[in-house]
Amino acid sequence: MVCIKIGWSEIVVSKEDAMTLAGILERAYKWESKYISKDKSDTGESHTLLFAYPNDEEYNMKLINDAVFNMAKLAGKPVREA
Repeated sequence: MVCIKIGWSEIVVSKEDAMTLAGILERAYKWESKYISKDKSDTGESHTLLFAYPNDEEYNMKLINDAVFNMAKLAGKPVREA
């Protein structure tokens, strides 16, 4: 299994899927939208600006032992303390 960190999230996939995903991420574009309110707009109207540009966000991968992954699956989702 391979753990992939993208931004603030980590996902775990098979080695084969990790290689496929790496190829997809290399070709991916980042998508952002920016809301402009009436009071900050040059036209006096609110609008949304859209941006698409090559993905420059870094990601990293690390191998995870199958036994360790299976133990983590048994633990399930962590409980968030309020």
